[in-house]
Amino acid sequence: MHPKSQRLRSFGLVAVTLLLGACATSTVANSGASASAQPDLNNILVIGVANDYEGRTRFERKLAKDLTAAGMTATPLYVSAGGNKPIERQAIEELVSANSFDGVLISRVVDRDAGASMRAGSTATKAVRKGDRPADLFRYDYEELNEPVNIDIKLSVTISTELFAASSKGRVWALESSISNKEILDEVINEAIEKIVRGLQRDGFVDR
Repeated sequence: MHPKSQRLRSFGLVAVTLLLGACATSTVANSGASASAQPDLNNILVIGVANDYEGRTRFERKLAKDLTAAGMTATPLYVSAGGNKPIERQAIEELVSANSFDGVLISRVVDRDAGASMRAGSTATKAVRKGDRPADLFRYDYEELNEPVNIDIKLSVTISTELFAASSKGRVWALESSISNKEILDEVINEAIEKIVRGLQRDGFVDR
């Protein structure tokens, strides 16, 4: 592979790792109460905890959009806070109070792995004619042409999501989602959000 292509591939792998990086490392077990025991939460603040602002906004925006489509009012933190602001408890509590949020949904990556495997392309042979005289008819140099090496990047992450009720400030729901063998970040985000919304529907927080 050309050195420049190798550098670009390496940079992409590092960028993906940073994009999925999170500030917390604790693991939350799956949980959920019966639908009849759930508090009525309709106006939710959606928070994605990540080192990379662009990755966080993509996650928050998509999750808030899907929750709204499912019948719940949901607002991304970056919208409510007005940009890239630190995720701090006091600031979040002030946002909750100012916007009358009745719940806070927080998601963070608790485990991640970005693996890369290399696949060599096929080898072809090219004949290079030596000279143009009839005597040179069967004189050739043979060159081997190797196709560029392909690098497959597979992403596997575990995302912890917790829902807190604003009234009690207590956790009322949690889900740990595992997503494996994805090639691009959007695939990770889409599957994680699908599992979160489906879990909230199953446990009675969002209409089916």
